[in-house]
Amino acid sequence: MVFVLFTLLFLFPMKIFKIIACLFVLGFTSCIPYKEIDIQYLNKPEISIPSDFNKPLILVNLYESKKGDRKVRFDYAIDSLAAEEAAIALKETLNNSPWFEGLELPIRKYFRNDSSKYIKPIPWKTIKNIVKQDTADLVISLEYIKVIEITDSYKTQVDGIDYYYGSISVPIYCYWRVYDIAKGQIPNGYLYRDTLLWDSKDFIPVKVGLQLPGFFSASAYAGNECGEKYANRIAPVWQNDKRLIFHNGSKEMEVASILVVNGQWIEAAAEWQKVFALNKRKLSAKAAYNLALANEMLGKFDIALEWLRKAKKLYPLPEIDSYTATIEGRIYNSLK
Repeated sequence: MVFVLFTLLFLFPMKIFKIIACLFVLGFTSCIPYKEIDIQYLNKPEISIPSDFNKPLILVNLYESKKGDRKVRFDYAIDSLAAEEAAIALKETLNNSPWFEGLELPIRKYFRNDSSKYIKPIPWKTIKNIVKQDTADLVISLEYIKVIEITDSYKTQVDGIDYYYGSISVPIYCYWRVYDIAKGQIPNGYLYRDTLLWDSKDFIPVKVGLQLPGFFSASAYAGNECGEKYANRIAPVWQNDKRLIFHNGSKEMEVASILVVNGQWIEAAAEWQKVFALNKRKLSAKAAYNLALANEMLGKFDIALEWLRKAKKLYPLPEIDSYTATIEGRIYNSLK
């Protein structure tokens, strides 16, 4: 084929050659039986909280500043910064959820004087006084957060070359509670633990604030992680993903692919049903595969699996097993 194209270059004018080359490219790409499309679906939250609220409030619990040496004051400043960053990250992430879209999410502070060793719920009398200003009916409360920053640095040698290694690890320990004001209940308490790590190599000593984040920057990152991860667990969020769709083989398949672009999944499914009814093995299997996708987009996961089984029975398309695992994963997540 390459020899033929070079021969044509000498036999025909350049314009004709460009047309032939384009036809060659189009002919090659048309062999691809499917195309990749972007989809978006709503993820069910992992942690159940009340959804019948109108005025949610974010509460940051801060413990009274303790007098002491420089280390004590430094730790207090680090934890306080992490707590405030956690609240901001929680708010920003929740604003992307349909549950909280368009709602105000005020952030209030509450200074505790009880022991941080036992994370006790805030008394209901205190909660009611806190929510008065905003007439809130749901409180998402960061009850406690502790950030520890551990650094390491040393000089080493590899292949006779000296270099320095340094790292900062940040274990995070934070606890969240949800207060349902209307019912006077605490439907959720959640402990989040994780460790963030930054490391670097250099020919000069690796230092915090130089090659590595500074202590306060690391604390801010830790708080952001704490708030964002919790928000994604308590509220449904839009998930961006990609799927394969078979788009050629018949007029109906081509029409359906256009409908999908416009988000008309039910109409597209009607076209694929026509193709499936033809009982043409491979083509009908492709239509069944697409019908599985349509049902996934409509939230009917069990029916999607049924269509994938029908597709595999007609013709073992290599894409079926991978997509089956994807649907089974969505079913598992929906049952949590």
